[in-house]
Amino acid sequence: MTAPTPSDGTGPAPADAGTDDLAAEIAAGERTDTGAHRFLARLRERLDSRPWLRLTYKVVVTVVGSTVVLAGIAMLVLPGPGWLAIFLGLGILGTEFAVIQRFNHRLKAMVLRYWHAFRERRAARARRRDAAA
Repeated sequence: MTAPTPSDGTGPAPADAGTDDLAAEIAAGERTDTGAHRFLARLRERLDSRPWLRLTYKVVVTVVGSTVVLAGIAMLVLPGPGWLAIFLGLGILGTEFAVIQRFNHRLKAMVLRYWHAFRERRAARARRRDAAA
C-alpha cells in the first residue's frame, strides 16, 4: 500500500488524512477496464466453447487456490505471509466459485468497517493527547 500524500504535494500527509485510502485502493484494484481483464474475458470465451477445457480450467483453479490457502494456513505458524496467502488463495478461488466470491465481498466490507473504526479511534486518541498537552 502506498503512503498517502496531500493533494498539494508539499509534504507528508497529516495523521488523520487518508481515511478512505484503503477503500480507494480496493476500488482501484477492482477496475475491470484493464488489458488483463480483457485478456481474461477472451480466454473465458474460448474456455466456454469447449466443455472439457472449461472443466480442466476449473480443476486447475481449484487446486491452485486451495494449495495457496493451505500454504497460508501453514504459514500462520511457520515463517511467511500467512494471511496474505490465505486472502490470495480466496481471491483465486473466488474467480470460479460464487460462494467464495460472496464471502470475499463480506470479508472486504468487514475489513473496511474495522479499518475505519481503527482510524477513528486513533484520531480520537491523538486529539485527546493533543488536548492534554
